[in-house]
Amino acid sequence: KPRICWPHIQDLVVMMQARTTGGMNESFSGMTPTGLKGKLASLEDFISMQNEELAAQRQEIESLRNDKSNIEQHYQAQLMELKKTMVADVQRMQDEVKRHFSHQKAENSRLQQQITTLKGEKTSLQQQILGLQRRIQEIEEQIGCD
Repeated sequence: KPRICWPHIQDLVVMMQARTTGGMNESFSGMTPTGLKGKLASLEDFISMQNEELAAQRQEIESLRNDKSNIEQHYQAQLMELKKTMVADVQRMQDEVKRHFSHQKAENSRLQQQITTLKGEKTSLQQQILGLQRRIQEIEEQIGCD
């Protein structure tokens, strides 16, 4: 059987009185029990009160944990939705860039073909001009001789 140490019980009773009366010890000092049974009953009441407060605090902690869990789930869902949206946006932009790149490549090829055609036409025209210049020179020489 545990031994009850009297000075510790008195300390607990005084501490209980200070907590329950909120510093109004003097006005209730006549109501506190003075016998061992009374002090033990007061101590049991104090322990019971502390157990009730502990249970309330545990319930509050559990409630806060649930709130935290709910908030984490909410933000995790938002994060996943944002990630899904961003992945879709990036994919859409990549597809758009590929489409534009392909279009630009086709346009570059078309322009290169036109440049090649124009270069050929230019060469042909230059040859025609040279031929016409020689002909003019020949005609001028014939007219000049007559």
